[in-house]
Amino acid sequence: MVRRMVKRRILITLISSENARKGYKFLFEGTLMNECKACPLSRICIGNLEKGRVYEVINIRRKKHRCKAFNIDLVVVEVKETEIEAAIHTSLAMEGAIITFKPVNCSNTSCNYYELCNPIGLKNGDKCKIIKIFKKLECPRKLPLTKVLISRYL
Repeated sequence: MVRRMVKRRILITLISSENARKGYKFLFEGTLMNECKACPLSRICIGNLEKGRVYEVINIRRKKHRCKAFNIDLVVVEVKETEIEAAIHTSLAMEGAIITFKPVNCSNTSCNYYELCNPIGLKNGDKCKIIKIFKKLECPRKLPLTKVLISRYL
């Protein structure tokens, strides 16, 4: 069987020097700072990233900049969106399948699977590729759910 990997775009951005290490993951939440919008580096620093997505540092470059808004050193890094563990309806759980992600409609925040049913970094309607199937879940509501590793399909 030939496996096709999901090609994830590599993006250039700036992050604090203390977080500039391979494997570091972060949720981009946007910015509320007016200084950021006026900064000449904002196109690279925040302009390449999408609010609500989780990124992983895959390479660190040597170039550094000073952030005037936060008064910290920033490092140029290469990032990609991460693969995300999620719970999906078992009927959709087929390795390699392209699906339209729909979070499980459940508000039970004390459930062991709540974070899988409402994964950070994915949005309702995202096209995703199933990378790996882990196991069927024993949902307290008796929903037929399977834990998978998925990647947004761009």
